[in-house]
Amino acid sequence: MPISAAIYAGVTAMKNFTKGVETISGNIANVNTTGFKTSNVNFSSVLGDTIKDSQGSLSVTGNKTDLAVSGEGYFRVLKTEDNTQYASRAGNFHFDEKGYLVNAYGYQVQGLTGGTGATLPAALGSIRLNQNPPAGAQLLGFEFDKKGSLIETYSDGTKSVTNQVLLQRYSNPSALKLNGSNLFTNFEKAAPVGGLALTAATNTPGVVGVGTIEPESLELSNVDLTTEFASLINAQRALQASARIVTVSDTMVEETVNIKR
Repeated sequence: MPISAAIYAGVTAMKNFTKGVETISGNIANVNTTGFKTSNVNFSSVLGDTIKDSQGSLSVTGNKTDLAVSGEGYFRVLKTEDNTQYASRAGNFHFDEKGYLVNAYGYQVQGLTGGTGATLPAALGSIRLNQNPPAGAQLLGFEFDKKGSLIETYSDGTKSVTNQVLLQRYSNPSALKLNGSNLFTNFEKAAPVGGLALTAATNTPGVVGVGTIEPESLELSNVDLTTEFASLINAQRALQASARIVTVSDTMVEETVNIKR
């Protein structure tokens, strides 16, 4: 191999292993992030990474708007500023001042909405609390069930299922791309089961494969610290070896130039 080729190979390897160290460090840093999915590093001529789609442990919080997925489904959330939708396993939600169920960044949770005492929710959209209370009644409380149904309780003694959180399952979840803030994109390559559009038939919690929702709970990170630290050590050593290739090759070039002089 020519010396110049060795230098280029070393530099390419350094770039790849540097990205690997960054990815692994990100995994370790997010060990306590709700619903975080480990990124697996694939070292090749072009470095890539995929998510590790395994179930994290569930932790009961007692907070009524905390929702955890037990199964393979992902929440869908909407960024209203540009109508971009993301997938997420982080269910640390809350109701904003307008009654929308949102994540920590204000993105609205998607599902079926518009239910009343007489009809079940059927319209696709953002989950919203207290849209159609009975005449003269006030909202007293609410709860979610394992099927993602939002059940509202009113001052007249009645209850209504007004909304239902839907979940999206993917045939190739490892193709999802982390977009920051624990949000995922690249839906088409991840192959949503039943298609990209959410429907009651394929995306209702409890449907085979989608999983159920555990109310008042959160899914913890699936990061394995032992594995990540071992991978970090290996990546750092490979980075050092790549840097050594560049250093040695540069020395050889310098010695060759000096001989010619």
